[in-house]
Amino acid sequence: MTETEFAQLSEDLQSLVKLVPLNWGFVQNDKLDSQIDLFNIHSFIELERQITALSDESKNYFRRRWFMWKNAQCDEHLFCTNTNVTANPNLKDQTYDIEFNANENLRFDVKGTVIPKCFRNKIDVIIEDPTEMVNYFYYKQSTGVRSNVQNRLFLIHHSFRNQERERMLRCHWVLKKEIYKSYAASISANANFIKFNDAKADVIFIFENLDKTFTHNFFAVK
Repeated sequence: MTETEFAQLSEDLQSLVKLVPLNWGFVQNDKLDSQIDLFNIHSFIELERQITALSDESKNYFRRRWFMWKNAQCDEHLFCTNTNVTANPNLKDQTYDIEFNANENLRFDVKGTVIPKCFRNKIDVIIEDPTEMVNYFYYKQSTGVRSNVQNRLFLIHHSFRNQERERMLRCHWVLKKEIYKSYAASISANANFIKFNDAKADVIFIFENLDKTFTHNFFAVK
């Protein structure tokens, strides 16, 4: 993604924050995904054209799925603005999205998400040690053809004002660029990553606080 492409896409996503549904409506699955060629749709206008004949539930699913996919592309682009971060040159390779510090085996699949409802009654505990939540993500991940257990970097968006504002946090590009810059400058192979089978994971929490300020927290990388 070029800077010009990022500028346009990031602006488009910000304008869609209030239009994209908060919930999926369906669990991600290959049968539903096969209804349209989602990954060859590069504008929201084109998406709307292709889902015209689908049910309202399916439309909502694809709107959110496209929104999340394009947000992920923007996140990866922002990470790669740092000199020690590179994107996977093989777009068809599903083992990782970005690599930190070449030759340190720090390759990660980047996953933007939220704190699951089952953990929100103990958010302080999860922020202190997100291992239980990370294990949950691995166990509950999609069982579709893209399912794989690989190194993961989870980007957790949480608003203490209103969880519906997580969509806004996903598109707060100025904030995210600074957070990713700090993370990239700090990461090393010696970090205390969370282990799941043979994979390693880390968590970046991105918060909107009750006083309308923004903060973040890294777990393994200090």
